[in-house]
Amino acid sequence: MHARLATTGLLLLCAVPAGAAEPTGRHLAVMESRSASVSAAIATAGAERAGPGAPRLGIATVDGSARELAALKRDPRVEAVVPEYARDLRRVPNDPSLATAETAAGTPPGTTEQWFLARSGFPAAWDVTTGAGATVGVIDSGIEGGHPELAGKIGPAVEFGTAEGALSDADGHGSHVSGLACAGTDDGRGVAGAGWGCRLGVVKAPLLRDEDVIRGIQFLTDNGAGAINMSFGGGPPNAALDQAIDYAVARGVVLVAAASNEPDTDQGAPASQLQPNNAQDIGAGRGLVVTGVDAGDANPAAGIGPQVSLASYGFFSGSGAGPPGLLSTYTSAVTTREAQLCFCRKTLGGGDNRFAYLQGTSMAAPLVTATAALLAEVNPALSAAEKIRIVKQSARRAGGAWSPEVGWGILDAGAAVDSARRADRVLPVSRARARRSLRLKRDRRGRTKVQRVRIAWAASDPQGAPALVPSGMASVELYERRGKGPYRRVGSGRAPRGSLIRRLRRPGTYTYVSVAVDRAGNREAPALRPDATLRVRSAKKFPRRGR
Repeated sequence: MHARLATTGLLLLCAVPAGAAEPTGRHLAVMESRSASVSAAIATAGAERAGPGAPRLGIATVDGSARELAALKRDPRVEAVVPEYARDLRRVPNDPSLATAETAAGTPPGTTEQWFLARSGFPAAWDVTTGAGATVGVIDSGIEGGHPELAGKIGPAVEFGTAEGALSDADGHGSHVSGLACAGTDDGRGVAGAGWGCRLGVVKAPLLRDEDVIRGIQFLTDNGAGAINMSFGGGPPNAALDQAIDYAVARGVVLVAAASNEPDTDQGAPASQLQPNNAQDIGAGRGLVVTGVDAGDANPAAGIGPQVSLASYGFFSGSGAGPPGLLSTYTSAVTTREAQLCFCRKTLGGGDNRFAYLQGTSMAAPLVTATAALLAEVNPALSAAEKIRIVKQSARRAGGAWSPEVGWGILDAGAAVDSARRADRVLPVSRARARRSLRLKRDRRGRTKVQRVRIAWAASDPQGAPALVPSGMASVELYERRGKGPYRRVGSGRAPRGSLIRRLRRPGTYTYVSVAVDRAGNREAPALRPDATLRVRSAKKFPRRGR
């Protein structure tokens, strides 16, 4: 059985990061207590006031050299010194279709042409990332390369199985899917894409042969795709597709396949190979299988059952009311579905008629694919399995459980991105400090006295990437070694900065290593060399008294 594009038959025929904050060059000093002398601390460090601050909150706006700011940070009266940023307003793209009212008969008042982006939580996702470094791979019928909403977004492109040109699309399906994922956004025209600033990796494979699909997966994986959209399916699984799937997953790529457009429980390959009847286990699967829901959050008779990972908007109404699908980019060619009187093409501002309404699970899948690519951009340390789980866990669902109709729920891109940015995979760092040398002393009887030595540490939990939220420090462990013996743990603390007293009475070379652990359970990488070395010298011998 040949693979098929996952759009409905007759239905289809009718069918902010918050902007990048900029540093001001000033810093904010946070005092340990509101009663602490701000002026004295600033003067001691040699820094200067740079603004009124917020005295009642114990915050001073300061300016100074790196050395002066470091001195201010060391002052015991100061809790922290942090850079000041000029924040942007929340991201709201200016693409007309996000705000233009939908006029199709039967559409409820207040519905916009691209209602599905807000309902899927993308504005909240865009508050964190605009996906500028993300790449969404699309294996489909091609792409309208000259479309103003797509031309500037196309990255690596290749054609398999035909020789018509990778940047052409006689069917329109690939252009529509590509626009849903990555159409030009915040450009003041046409439509917006779910992935905002993402670029597109294009594999034109209109025959959808297994070989073409396999080569497409490999090509997109090798060319940096964070997620790959496969809005097609049907037929049995095979071992060759398995190899391609494993190749992508091992390299952190999230594969997304559309479910059937019929209420089938067997979604066909490649979907059945991504989620082989184990969708009820949230940790199972090698990708995401997406069924469709309508504006009423109901499955209108698309794929169901144990191969469905989650749902996304792919329809407006199962009754035929309202627009005939989701609005996106389209091809300039007259397509077969138009010859069959789908009346799906739409002309937007400026007279450009390369837009259309299409519906089906094919349209639901790219919203999920764009989300997975945003997760990869926000948190590059996440594995494919972790991203897949986050998308499922963050989906909106009644009762918190998996169901045959919508899987783990309906896509919530904002919740998924927020979960990804809080998934701390960055190792904490620390360093121990000690004096360099120490000479032991003797008591009046000539015995070696115990010497008290303070060993200090400083630890931090790095952010890793701009949008990430560190989990924070949990503890710091201190290890000591004498000579060439083994390291042994001699103490720990919960504060990022701390110290302990060691009581030493034996000469030798002592080395110290601190190991930080953050609240996410990440443990600092083993040290290649000691943090600090203390040489303890023998006590001087008492001079022998003459007789």
